[in-house]
Amino acid sequence: MRPAWRRDSWLAQEQKDDEAHVQRSTRYIDEFRARQKKTIALFSSNGVSLKTAEQLLHLPDSMVEGPQAIAKGRKPLPPIDELLLAMGEPFPEPGWLPAAYSLLSQVTHSTPTGLAHMARYVDGTLRAHDISPEMLALALDVACLWAAPGSSACRTCF
Repeated sequence: MRPAWRRDSWLAQEQKDDEAHVQRSTRYIDEFRARQKKTIALFSSNGVSLKTAEQLLHLPDSMVEGPQAIAKGRKPLPPIDELLLAMGEPFPEPGWLPAAYSLLSQVTHSTPTGLAHMARYVDGTLRAHDISPEMLALALDVACLWAAPGSSACRTCF
């Protein structure tokens, strides 16, 4: 199993009933379809033929696509902050996951803070592209907490 450390992991969280799972799944699939439709329109309006735009986003033949209609009055996915708070609920420290996500995102997106954590001097020699011990520890801590057998967070694993 891999940890559900992704925006769509809220789809796999425990549901009180089947109807709640259907509603959550519909929101996720409708979001995908709406983004796909918007991207095809963007490509088409910028000189890419409609046929080519559709081919670019065509799913592999091994995937079952199902109906292409988007639910009327669809609700978009919750914002990332809301998803992170929900995913971090099983842990005793409120808000730890948004804080960890924010710090790790600094490295991922090459912000000044992230760059500072990717360069350091060791014995007078610059070592670039080596993650700082602090960020490495945070990444390992998050991964271990999320994937620990018996962890309450492990319920959201795929």
